[in-house]
Amino acid sequence: MASLRSSFLGISSPNPFWLASAPPTDKKYNVLRAFEAGWGGVVWKTLGSQVKNVSSRYSAVDFNGGRVMGFNNIELISDRPLEINLREIAECVRLFPDRGMS
Repeated sequence: MASLRSSFLGISSPNPFWLASAPPTDKKYNVLRAFEAGWGGVVWKTLGSQVKNVSSRYSAVDFNGGRVMGFNNIELISDRPLEINLREIAECVRLFPDRGMS
């Protein structure tokens, strides 16, 4: 049978199908479910050392006498502490050492 194994920039995975940085890759529970379903890798949700307020995606400001609406915090950084994310990433790597993670 043909192999779908891939390697990109030194990161190997059993197949080239990865989940992008998004809510499905924000915690260990979701990442383990993805790996169990056969995904080759994940890009963990955007991390930072400071938890940001991610509750509102829209915002409006007064500008030249009118209201201007736009996206607020479009990056949607993880709302979980960095230490928890790093611990969970290490656990996922330990449980699925053949999967790609970035």
